[in-house]
Amino acid sequence: MPNPLLLATHITIALALTIIVGVQSAELARLRTGVAAVSDIRTLRAALWSIPVLALLTFITGIGLLADRGKGGPWVGAGVLSTLMIALASGWLRRRLRRRAARRTGVLAAIQWGVPATTLAAAFLMADRPQNPAIAIAPVVVAIAVAAVAYRDALRRATT
Repeated sequence: MPNPLLLATHITIALALTIIVGVQSAELARLRTGVAAVSDIRTLRAALWSIPVLALLTFITGIGLLADRGKGGPWVGAGVLSTLMIALASGWLRRRLRRRAARRTGVLAAIQWGVPATTLAAAFLMADRPQNPAIAIAPVVVAIAVAAVAYRDALRRATT
């Protein structure tokens, strides 16, 4: 059994990451619908800066749990992929918003729906710890599919 304090720290950081992802998703919805105020943009930027830091801390404490008699398996790789996708999406979106890129509707939708789906996938992997590689990667694939559908739907709505 891993150290309870390390496990509690890991879970707390993962919950903080989940909450900040929720804030990001809500602020992206406001931005997409055109009701975002200057304070909303500041909140979104704060979330976008916080997410990579929390993802890194989640990764570090997760590695600490594995080193402290935690049980590994294919779910670890899928969990690392999920955490990396969450952090990279935040950084990429931050760059896109800074450039004020045209046609960003699809990107906003993909991140608004894809990052929470990826967060849920990571939570599933942490809770269930599947040993079958197909079951371990399945939630990540589903999260990517959710992001792709959101992207295509937003582009379709923008052109009609």
